[in-house]
Amino acid sequence: MKRVHFIGIGGVGMNGLAQLAAQSGYAVSGSDRAYNPEAELFQSLEKLGISIFAQDGSGITSETTQVVFSTAIEADNPDLRKSKTLSVPLLHRSEFLKLLVGDNELIAVAGTAGKTTTTGMLGWIFQCLEMDPSVYNGAAVANWKQGLTLGNVLKGNSNLWIIEADESDKSFLNFNPTHSIITNISKDHYELNELHSMFDQFEDQTSGITIRGTGKRISVPMIGKHNEENAACALELCKQLGFDESLIRKALSEFKGIERRLETVGEVNGVTIIDDYAHNPAKIAASLSAVAEKFKAVHAFWRPHGFKPLAQGLEEFAEVFSNHWKKCGGSIFILPVYYAGGTTQHAVRAEDLVDRLKSAGVPAMAVADYRALKHELKTVTSPGDAIIGMGARDPELPLFARRLITEWKKP
Repeated sequence: MKRVHFIGIGGVGMNGLAQLAAQSGYAVSGSDRAYNPEAELFQSLEKLGISIFAQDGSGITSETTQVVFSTAIEADNPDLRKSKTLSVPLLHRSEFLKLLVGDNELIAVAGTAGKTTTTGMLGWIFQCLEMDPSVYNGAAVANWKQGLTLGNVLKGNSNLWIIEADESDKSFLNFNPTHSIITNISKDHYELNELHSMFDQFEDQTSGITIRGTGKRISVPMIGKHNEENAACALELCKQLGFDESLIRKALSEFKGIERRLETVGEVNGVTIIDDYAHNPAKIAASLSAVAEKFKAVHAFWRPHGFKPLAQGLEEFAEVFSNHWKKCGGSIFILPVYYAGGTTQHAVRAEDLVDRLKSAGVPAMAVADYRALKHELKTVTSPGDAIIGMGARDPELPLFARRLITEWKKP
């Protein structure tokens, strides 16, 4: 039996691969710096027979046949060093996913924004059409999430795979899809000219149909014009593949959405709390625009997910939040940059973004931590308002949104 070890198994991309590997007959182990045996995520993985270790090299032995890592893993990581010492083959996560897919038919969804939702929609449509697909997605599909089932992957028995393909490290170019969707392209991780070149290459590597987002929209239960555009992309591909349009639309009407994609986590004292994964300017703009259409005032908080992304997009982030405030009012709070270790320079901080917003006349505020944020939110909201929390990587973000429901207005 092949024994595969995942470094950073708690990450959304890595835990999905680990689940699929376990369901494909591998003996699976993993490590994570944030390992907590009480956390639902790790309990779900362990229920599948996955062994989880401290990230100190102890999970890798001479019996380990493969070690899977992501671009976020630093070169001096103890698991990486142990792998090299024991000469265990190292695979980037995209290479391992490609290994799982093998020679099967592959539908890959790429794009700057919307690829997770569109992948989930396709997976749900194909399941409703009894195509029995295997699906690899960047977040949980609400229709699939129940109990300790995480809902971000589905292991089917057909020869069809549907995956979210990541452009942030160019790893989506490792795939040669049968069919593909490119939802949209905007500046993120790379300059626009390089992004267009990358996505053109991705399309060239697709042997069959490629759907590029056209701005068309169809009605779905999820809020936001961007989700209507995502649904239109999914519908168009399925139509071109010859499926019954009425059945596709029926499946989309029953799609419950994606975890942390404009997810309404509850309402308290007339204030609606929304949790969202938006972390780049295009996604933040789409999410704020969608919520602004539904509520009297929108109070937004955001946690930058890294020093480098904040530095690269500082002016764009300032423009997005400034435009939102000018149109909708409300409040804007910026949390400290999320830092999980590594050697990235800390040249730009959350306060730099706040300073730019203030210079543009936007009354933004930097908050030191979640306790301070909770206090500020209590002072600015009133019935009919919405609070939207946004950001990637930090596991505390969705937990804080849910705590607001239980702790709101309590001393």
